[in-house]
Amino acid sequence: MKLFFSTTSPYARLVRIALAEKGVADVQPQLTDPWKDAPELLKANPSARVPTLVLDNGQALTESLLIMLWLERQHPQPTLLGNDAPAVLSTMGIAMGGIDAAAAIIIGRKMTDASFDESPVGLRRRRSMVQALSRLEAEPPSPGASTPDLAVICTVVLVDYVRFRFPSAPWLPRTPKLDALAAQLRARAAFASTLPRDMPPA
Repeated sequence: MKLFFSTTSPYARLVRIALAEKGVADVQPQLTDPWKDAPELLKANPSARVPTLVLDNGQALTESLLIMLWLERQHPQPTLLGNDAPAVLSTMGIAMGGIDAAAAIIIGRKMTDASFDESPVGLRRRRSMVQALSRLEAEPPSPGASTPDLAVICTVVLVDYVRFRFPSAPWLPRTPKLDALAAQLRARAAFASTLPRDMPPA
């Protein structure tokens, strides 16, 4: 299998962590800048988005949540849904909303400029981020004793992405519990090796 990813995408990071935590090793990582419309990525995914997972039979799976659904079906153990799947998915949804809002701001800046942050849409996305982080800080998911579930994975990906993209934003809430959770999970190779960073120069 081949996984198209970028070092900045929180969605690609979700899949990379899930693959590692499930012990799926037969995946060739393909570092790709989706903004440059790489021909191989376009062939696999007309939307030129990462992550894109190309299976051994040539079928391409796109969108992080769909890839993780496939992973959970094909590699059910260890499960990423924990002992209470509805609770995990509920918390995961809050974190994904925050990730979507943060990514939308970065894309908005790329399409316009930094003033997007102060536009009505930008302010709405900021509010979504603040609310998601505040909700998760009030009731952070527990990492448990074994494999972290999707609530934990998505929450940590959100926190690390926010720290990466908005390192000094004054409108972000303080989240000491979430910061501690993210720091704790960095002891796991799946999290430490996928921390967001700028793409290397071409």
